[in-house]
Amino acid sequence: MDVITRSIPECHGNRPVNTQIKQRIAENFSRAAHSYDNAAVLQKRVAARTMLGLPAQLEKKNAPNQIQRVIDLGAGTGLHSLTLADRYSDAMITGMDLAMGMLEFARQNAPDHPRLSWCSGDIESVPFQSNSIDLIYSSLAIQWCGFEQVLSEVGRVLKPGCSFVFSTLAEGSLQELNTAWCLAGERDRVNRFDRFEAQKQTVARSELIRQAFSLKAETLYYPDVITLLRSLKALGVNTVLAGKHGLVTRRRLDALKHAYEPLRQPEGLPLTYQVIYGVLQKPF
Repeated sequence: MDVITRSIPECHGNRPVNTQIKQRIAENFSRAAHSYDNAAVLQKRVAARTMLGLPAQLEKKNAPNQIQRVIDLGAGTGLHSLTLADRYSDAMITGMDLAMGMLEFARQNAPDHPRLSWCSGDIESVPFQSNSIDLIYSSLAIQWCGFEQVLSEVGRVLKPGCSFVFSTLAEGSLQELNTAWCLAGERDRVNRFDRFEAQKQTVARSELIRQAFSLKAETLYYPDVITLLRSLKALGVNTVLAGKHGLVTRRRLDALKHAYEPLRQPEGLPLTYQVIYGVLQKPF
């Protein structure tokens, strides 16, 4: 497995975050590697929609815009890296992730793929040379990072005229869970995300050209609170960046169940994600 390590910057959105939290995120995702794909209903749905923004591969080889080097930022189990390899049959694909457990799982699932490699690294400090990459793809990964720093790094490593195709989360994600926790007397149990307009402004301040940038709500439904919380844990997304909390005791869990139940819909308990879909281009 190709492994490159870099330092971990201390930022998230516009708010500072210490390196210990980044390490905790990596550890949670590493532990979730074997359960992730089975639980990743939303992630697969969003990834499929994100891929609608991918550029076409040119039939003519050695054309100026031929896609030859692709990075999957936050590759996780490598499922979408494999899809990218199938789509771009002449390209070298690198799946990059901070979680070593995810990378090891990905490597085991595709041990002999001739055009796939795996790289350990932080999205805020991408371990690739400037002007060296033809396409960068990322689905539901950069919300753990500082968006401004991500765009700076993407702009650095992309070749002129090449694209960054991604999805991330905006304010309002996990709103039902946050509301229920607050009603149960618990605050800062759910991660906060920057507003859609604020992220749009961050793009405008970057060197990248906005080709597409839209917001779409995606809602999942669960039969009960326990299933919902177990799903978040199976995905490794149960790390809360703000505040310090003890364990979820029986008393706290009962309070959460009581607060969440009035939100129930015919399909079950809702959990909504506000998903941003973007396509940005580096100027020629």
